[in-house]
Amino acid sequence: MNTYGRLYLDPATEVANQGDIEVWNVFNLTGDSHPMHFHAVNVQILKRQPFKLVAGRFVATGTARGPEWDEMGYKETCKMNPGEVITVIMKIQLPTVPFAVPASPRTGNNEYVWHCHILEHEEHDMMRPFVIV
Repeated sequence: MNTYGRLYLDPATEVANQGDIEVWNVFNLTGDSHPMHFHAVNVQILKRQPFKLVAGRFVATGTARGPEWDEMGYKETCKMNPGEVITVIMKIQLPTVPFAVPASPRTGNNEYVWHCHILEHEEHDMMRPFVIV
């Protein structure tokens, strides 16, 4: 069974606790660049690196490089280059609001998304749920 390319309605694989600091490795398996947008959090690019498939697992290879000069600091969107794994760090911190925010009927928690910001890709489910508990 292919474990890549999950649908948006598939169960969430990205679940984090309020206040946690998360480090994600996101692999671009396509031949296109994608502007990946994260709801509810800002991310900081730590490094970019080429990768290859080894014994059924994606493994970073070659020399890692840091973010470009215009990618420094925290962003809500970052560029994913083809054939690269990007490592990002984020602090999970829900905003304080003066009203009750209802829980997601699907997960019972705070549900957001992370997705490609190219509209055609969004329309074809290049997005995943991101749950904060």
